[in-house]
Amino acid sequence: MQCGLDLGPDHREQDGPFCCRGCRAVHDLIHGAGLDRYYELRRGETAPAPQLRPDNFAWLELLLEDPAHGVGEGVVRLRLDLQGVHCAACVWLLEQLFARRAAGRDLRINPALGTVEIIWDTRLGSLRDYLAEAEGFGYRFGPAHARPAPRSRGILVRLAVAVAAAMNVMMFSLSYYFGLAPGEQGPAYVMFGRLSLALCTVAVAVGGWPFFAAAWQGLRRRVVHLDLPIALGMVLSWGGSVHAYLTAGPESAYFDTVTIFVALMLVGRWLQEWVLERNRNSLLSSGGIADLYARRLVDGRLQAVSASELRTGDEIWIAPGDLVPVAGVPLHREALVSLDWITGESDAQVRLPGERVPAGAFNAGETGFRLAAVEDFSDSRLHDLLRLDDAREADAAAPRDAWHRIATAYVVAVLALSAIGFAAWYGAGPQRAVAVTVSVLVVTCPCALGLAVPLARELVHVGLRRRGVLLRRDSYLEKALRVRKILFDKTGTLTRGLLALSDASRRELLALPAAERRVLWNLTGRSGHPVSRCVAAALSLNDAASAPQGAARLDPAADDVREVPGEGLVWERDGVVWRFGRPSFAVPASAAAFAGRSVFSRDGAPLAALALVEEMKSDAAAEVARLQAAGYEVHLLSGDAPARVLETAAALGLAPGRARGGLTPRGKADAVRALDDRDTLMVGDGLNDSPSFDAAWTAATPAVDRAVLPHKADFYFLGDGVAAVRRSLEAAHRLRVVQRGNLVFAGIYNLAAVGLCLAGVVTPVVAAVLMPVSSVTVVAATAARLGAGRSPWTS
Repeated sequence: MQCGLDLGPDHREQDGPFCCRGCRAVHDLIHGAGLDRYYELRRGETAPAPQLRPDNFAWLELLLEDPAHGVGEGVVRLRLDLQGVHCAACVWLLEQLFARRAAGRDLRINPALGTVEIIWDTRLGSLRDYLAEAEGFGYRFGPAHARPAPRSRGILVRLAVAVAAAMNVMMFSLSYYFGLAPGEQGPAYVMFGRLSLALCTVAVAVGGWPFFAAAWQGLRRRVVHLDLPIALGMVLSWGGSVHAYLTAGPESAYFDTVTIFVALMLVGRWLQEWVLERNRNSLLSSGGIADLYARRLVDGRLQAVSASELRTGDEIWIAPGDLVPVAGVPLHREALVSLDWITGESDAQVRLPGERVPAGAFNAGETGFRLAAVEDFSDSRLHDLLRLDDAREADAAAPRDAWHRIATAYVVAVLALSAIGFAAWYGAGPQRAVAVTVSVLVVTCPCALGLAVPLARELVHVGLRRRGVLLRRDSYLEKALRVRKILFDKTGTLTRGLLALSDASRRELLALPAAERRVLWNLTGRSGHPVSRCVAAALSLNDAASAPQGAARLDPAADDVREVPGEGLVWERDGVVWRFGRPSFAVPASAAAFAGRSVFSRDGAPLAALALVEEMKSDAAAEVARLQAAGYEVHLLSGDAPARVLETAAALGLAPGRARGGLTPRGKADAVRALDDRDTLMVGDGLNDSPSFDAAWTAATPAVDRAVLPHKADFYFLGDGVAAVRRSLEAAHRLRVVQRGNLVFAGIYNLAAVGLCLAGVVTPVVAAVLMPVSSVTVVAATAARLGAGRSPWTS
């Protein structure tokens, strides 16, 4: 666990226009590196870059050792996955950082696929240094994995064919609109008609195939969805136009309308696929076991290996910030580890040589340590927790019930009205009956909904993306409508996983005499323990006189400060014993009076008792209050100590009955199942939340740098707060309002248009004109209602 400091509202005001300190830190990095042009290229507002857990780059060592990547003496070519690139400014920033490296030969970034190709001269510099510098700006690199061919690419090819056909048919149709007739212009009259028929047939066959295939697959599963009426509309409008061409000549056909209809439907389908692929490609392609590496000691040398190769007895090097991939025991020296990822406990813990360190812990100290594995990776709990669950992917592809019911009713009603029209007009002759039937089918063709639905969803996706919310599954927008219970993890989700001095303790600290503050600074400034770092940071920021900036100003006489693992710090000077740590260590005679606090003492007499609290995310309390005011049932589920969970719940305004602590990963998942009635949204960031994600109706995470969770989540979010949860729910409800309005308009339009068709007023040609007019109206209204508004984020 790292150390943080709540500097109070006065300091927060100094953040200026930035939404959070993380955002401000990234700005300072960019400004300090002389890369301010990034902001000129990155127009508009966007979510801040995430603060990522450092990468150990063990995977990079394996790639550099592979001779297949060599392209010359000391020169390698690597293709890597890249996370976090959103726009041209991101590409420019990475290129500028690369250009400053003498070893960099070539850099090619593909933002659409989330990949990068690097040519690097290892003799002139370390590639790891460049990747680490780039990750400081919120990007993440990883080994390349095979990605499935994007569906949007195939749709784009079909769209190109349909658009080309539509443009040519429109050109031929204009000649008929301007008076081209048989006679002297007979050859052109005939040729243009035949070409229009051929091109329209190609457009329907090629462009309509995705809708025909989806409609057929739905019928095979006995499911009727919106692709069925779209497919029927394409076939029947093409059939009606062919009938008009054969019976009344090419000037009576409406091939241009049919081809435009096909092109517009493909535009909607491409938007729908493209935005989801873009969000998915913003993450590294694999978030599970395949991306987990470790450094194993073999014959005294470090060797990078995949975690799946680790066996009992292996000696592993755990660098600062590294993940412990298998359970083991420290060798030679104690280890400071954080268990927040697997248990939710916010406090770092000391493990002495021989004491077990569980798989999934992180090295929270400032130095590395050796670990002897006591289990194979395949037997570790981490192996089970890292498995991706295909059930959520299958659920994401499940039909959307509401739209299927609407589509079923729509198809049945259209076919019934067409049959009624045919029967009613059959007495006037078969040709007249067919004309009325075709008019009904064309005028009711769901072009408006077929284009407005994906457009509305794409606008919602874009709006959320600008606010740092990236949907991985389109089905979330339906699932969110059922959500009634929101279940938050604590550490790292509502809190930053950082320690901060309470306001009272900060005042108590600053009330100490300057000489005693200097002693405490010399004690804590040498320790890597989170509590010590937090106190040292408080002294450094608030008392420059007692804590000169920088480790170089520490008193050399304090180099004999001893750190007692699990207890605290002690310094004997001029016959005086100074201690800082647990009450039982610092003031053993009166330890009970200072329970739960860290005590600074002189010869066993207490000087200050400091209470440290977890630093809440800036908007956590306000967002929880807003969610409760909106009628949602908010719960807090954590693996941290129950007392600490209840304290956090009280700070958030939650009733004690809605906060549970001390939960194991399995226990948390059981709690989610007990609450779930297909209406829970689980929000977490730790590996211990993985089973809970599987149990919840829908899930979200801010942990874009952790394995598994972003790939299990329905959406992930960036930034320093949790407002993304409320924004995603509001967006889903707003989308439903707009879609309902579109349905009302479609219902009124279809009732009026069908009535005129059944009365014989509307001919197939007039119906072909009414169809695009209604589509433009619905699309324009959708864009106006969902396209407005700007993001409050700044970056």
